[in-house]
Amino acid sequence: MSYLQDAELLRLLEKADRERVAPRLEAFRKPARIKGCHGGRGAGAKSWSIASLLIQAASVKPLDIACLREVQLTLEESVWKLLRDTIERLKYPGWIVTKEAINNVNGSHIIFRGISDLRADQLKSLEGFDIFWIEEAQSITEHSLDVLMPTIRKEGSELWFSMNRDKDVDPIIGRLWNTNRKDAILIALEPGAKDNPWWTKELQTEMEYDFARDPELALHIWNGAPRNQDPQSIFSRSAIRAAMDRRLTVADNAPIVLGVDVARFGDDQTVIYKRKGMKVIGHKKLIKADTQRVAREVWDMAGRDPNVPINVDDSGVGGGVTDKLKDMGANAIPVLNGDPAWDDDRFTTCADEQWFNFPIDEAEIPDDPALMEELSGRVYFYTPKDQKKIEPKKDYKKRYGASPDSADALLLCYYVTRLGRVSSADAGNLGF
Repeated sequence: MSYLQDAELLRLLEKADRERVAPRLEAFRKPARIKGCHGGRGAGAKSWSIASLLIQAASVKPLDIACLREVQLTLEESVWKLLRDTIERLKYPGWIVTKEAINNVNGSHIIFRGISDLRADQLKSLEGFDIFWIEEAQSITEHSLDVLMPTIRKEGSELWFSMNRDKDVDPIIGRLWNTNRKDAILIALEPGAKDNPWWTKELQTEMEYDFARDPELALHIWNGAPRNQDPQSIFSRSAIRAAMDRRLTVADNAPIVLGVDVARFGDDQTVIYKRKGMKVIGHKKLIKADTQRVAREVWDMAGRDPNVPINVDDSGVGGGVTDKLKDMGANAIPVLNGDPAWDDDRFTTCADEQWFNFPIDEAEIPDDPALMEELSGRVYFYTPKDQKKIEPKKDYKKRYGASPDSADALLLCYYVTRLGRVSSADAGNLGF
């Protein structure tokens, strides 16, 4: 290889290194109407990666890009400086940076605005833009989303957003993240080298110190958990985190139990959990699966062992899964969440008993962001008889945009064996 070839190869390697972004955010190079990510400090270098992706794309072809925040009092509050620095780091020619906008000689045009400050005519002028990037998207209001979404109307136009969550359900999470949109690329980023190739030992030290000092705050700062958890939440995030980090050793003869929450609607998932003793040893999620397939998947997870209890949410279409499992010889135990609680001095329904008697301080459960959200997001209240009662599922779904399917299946997995609860329809047959 000649000297010139060596020099060209080195130049290309250096360029590739400058253009590198967080590995999972490489997905943003693919077309999609919605592209969103959230995470805590150092998780995936969110803003840094997105700025690089946008400048790279706008250097190849002319793009009109609007960088938005809920409120922008000064240009310094925007991502203007980040994009300016990104252009310098990438060493791309043709860019002109002013205090009004950032432009490229190829026709690319980048502006910076506060959504709540835009007049109707200013908003209308954005209808021809290609990409809208909302940084600090946790601050975007429902009203701003209402006026912005119809503006993103150009064929092939995209909305990008990045955030560290603030509330249990920030408006953009309920509107765009939790609704199972088929036109979205959504990525929950984690701290550490897995999602951030530029993670340093100094960041690791600071993260460990914060978790030792204030675990609840550290979950927000580093893991991207919402800053403010509702005081009426059934489980604290720190208790859930401890259950996810717990490592149990279970005896070979420890009982195996399955819990199955069967999907009722198009956007819901059928979720199956399998535990041995107090440790979850398997789980599966099925989308748009009929009751016959669900039953067969459950039967296989049970090892086709007729001695393994399988606790099925028997309400709605779950009854079909229960019936099929019984036909196959399974020990299917129907659970009706709306049945009266056995401990009716403390609770009103079977579902309440599942939530409030779940052994959060003893169990080992999967480290799953969706499960964390569902367990930490469900709230409770007291009845006039001082009984604890979980919020209705429809209220949870209205806030989060999705049903707590994973949490429901997990609680079913632990509930029946501990409390002996079965459907009222089968109680007589089983000796209760």
